[in-house]
Amino acid sequence: MDINFIEFYIKKKYSKKLEDYFSVVKSVASGWRHGKFPQTRLHEFCYREKTDNIFELFERIYKRE
Repeated sequence: MDINFIEFYIKKKYSKKLEDYFSVVKSVASGWRHGKFPQTRLHEFCYREKTDNIFELFERIYKRE
């Protein structure tokens, strides 16, 4: 799972920006986009969403009929 998917998921599911979801300033989120996304934040995201399965997360924002 990469930062692009996490950012996409947060925007679609919560209509929030990455920095708002993680409560950080814009410069920190920008650093994550251009550098390496911290492992601790990845774990935090998985904990908050209760899964690390990309397919499950994708189905949450695009439900099957």
